[in-house]
Amino acid sequence: MRAARAYQSVDQNTAVLAGDPIDLVLLLYDKLIQRINEALRAIELADVAARGEAIGKAIDLIEKGLVASLDMAQGGEVARQCKRQYATWMALLLKASAESDPRLLSLVASQVREIADSWKQVKAMTSNLRT
Repeated sequence: MRAARAYQSVDQNTAVLAGDPIDLVLLLYDKLIQRINEALRAIELADVAARGEAIGKAIDLIEKGLVASLDMAQGGEVARQCKRQYATWMALLLKASAESDPRLLSLVASQVREIADSWKQVKAMTSNLRT
């Protein structure tokens, strides 16, 4: 099991170093959903420490990954809307943590999946244009 995780980590690090921007954003969204699911499991188990850790990591992914990757100068209104959405997600995650509210976590996860699906469509369209 440890070897599989190590391989996955190397694979993800390679994807980050060699990936295009869409792949990197999709990787961040996937990791964000994983962290939210970990927090949901922690709530089910009444594991306050695990809930806090998972939500903290989710917020870090948003703040240090998604927000940090925004190009506000080039991105214009889309970048501003993304930044507002990310701030909303962080606020909802903090509230979910404080209130141990799985409903809020599920709401954020649903929104992340919806946006990730849109990015996947963009990736498919741009892949089709290259071929």
